[in-house]
Amino acid sequence: MNTDPANTFLKHGEIMADMARSFIRGSILTKPKIEYKIDGSPVTNFDKELEVILREYIHDKYPEHGIIGEELAAVNPSTEFVWLVDPIDGTLAFLTGIPVYGTLISLLHDGFPILGIIDIPMTGDRWVGQKNKKTLHNGRFIKTSDCNALSKATLSTSSPDYYDEININVLKTLQSATIQTVYGGSCVAYGQIASGRIDLGIDANFDIHDFLPLIPIIEGAGGLLTNWQGETLSKESGTENMLASANSYLHDEALEKINNH
Repeated sequence: MNTDPANTFLKHGEIMADMARSFIRGSILTKPKIEYKIDGSPVTNFDKELEVILREYIHDKYPEHGIIGEELAAVNPSTEFVWLVDPIDGTLAFLTGIPVYGTLISLLHDGFPILGIIDIPMTGDRWVGQKNKKTLHNGRFIKTSDCNALSKATLSTSSPDYYDEININVLKTLQSATIQTVYGGSCVAYGQIASGRIDLGIDANFDIHDFLPLIPIIEGAGGLLTNWQGETLSKESGTENMLASANSYLHDEALEKINNH
């Protein structure tokens, strides 16, 4: 990295997370305008307005960097450094007042995430991960659980509704192999994998803005996040099925179940 030291990138990432938290907290008492995407998921005027705010900040600080956001067209997505922004991850939770929605921010270097932030505005939780550094939750170092058997693991998934007729059987296979399943945690659930409170996370048909910010956070706490084939994820991954685990023992066991179900 020769453009800027990592701690400066982090500083600006956290400033953006602060901006997003303030914006979201200020919007919750105002009725949003809702549209529905082709896949049926909701998007509000607040998603778009916040993404514009974050894009303007990035452009002001790093005009040479690329930007990929969930709601608006990508800008210079093939540059060396690209910011990835999901302004409100968990829009349905946001609309229904369930406070597991948050903002995801990542910085990619040559297509791979070197910085990831999960910020949950209504609970004040923030997870920060940097490549080759230990993950922080609210300023304190954290680590994943030491669970090393699927039969003892707590599994998380966002919703069975996100699965299709083929890959829903993968979810059912892992549910049968684990002790319990928690639903609807949105990005909070992946933060809790890093914090050691959930052992395993699986989701289907997610996009890069959903999973790339999570990778430095989970890896920096001792875990792994790959697709269902165990492959490394990057900007080129597109829509993917993802698996996050507290450690390699769980990850290997889960991958075996997934690919032999």
